[in-house]
Amino acid sequence: MSAPAAAPAPAAVPEEFPHKAFIGNLSFKTTKDELNDFFAQVVDVKEANVMAIGTRSLGYGFVTFGDEASLQKAIAERNGKELGGRVINVEVARPITEETLAARKEKTAARRRQARNRKPRGGKANGAARVDAAEEAEDERPQQQQQQQQGRGGDAGAEESASPRQGKRRPRRFPKKDGKSEGGEQATAEPSAAAKKDLRKPSETVAFVGNLPFSTTDEELSKLFADFTISSAHVVFNQRSKRPKGFGFVTFASPADHSKAIAEFTANPLVASGRELFIKAALSETPVASEPESSSA
Repeated sequence: MSAPAAAPAPAAVPEEFPHKAFIGNLSFKTTKDELNDFFAQVVDVKEANVMAIGTRSLGYGFVTFGDEASLQKAIAERNGKELGGRVINVEVARPITEETLAARKEKTAARRRQARNRKPRGGKANGAARVDAAEEAEDERPQQQQQQQQGRGGDAGAEESASPRQGKRRPRRFPKKDGKSEGGEQATAEPSAAAKKDLRKPSETVAFVGNLPFSTTDEELSKLFADFTISSAHVVFNQRSKRPKGFGFVTFASPADHSKAIAEFTANPLVASGRELFIKAALSETPVASEPESSSA
């Protein structure tokens, strides 16, 4: 009796991301050439791409290597390193599963259904009311036109039967170049948001420090001003994402130290992790009191 034939070996499924690494937390200014050179210093790179929409970077990318050993070496030597002022994370790229794609499609379809079913503000009742009001206006218009024609013909009774709306209108007052209306009253205007913002005065003790590397801590920011007497130094974080915004504030012990530091670092800017920092007086939250206008005699 002959031995049963061996079952055929299953066909190898090609990998969607062979020897490819995912690079996250990239600076929005990092290009694919800079990404390629960064990894080419340790291993051979086949391809490097920064994901973007148009010309705007999405903050992550992919790097392809020749073999598995190069991939693992790149992860070991580049994960957690700084590139473009940001600490990047490097890991093996994983293909998107069918379940993930199906979930995304369902979420998109649900949003579209919700948008189609969303009713306009006011609903049908308000729309019907607007139609009724328009019809009433059309009915009243011929009667008003007839009354106006009678008034032009000199009929004495026309003025008595005219609608109150046809009475004498109050003249509109327009501001003149000197800032006064035609009636002699002083014209006032609500200041714009930009004008209100300009009313804030520069602080005498707090300085704004911009273009900070995203890895900067409060302690590192404080050390940058070790030659001056400061009360505090803190880096500002996004409240939702808990990520640094790239700027901070330093409070000096005296206005003299505040002015001296700004003057010194404006002439010779500080450099941290390859980034040139800029410093200026922070704007206070208290608006400058406007001077009272002198009353004319």
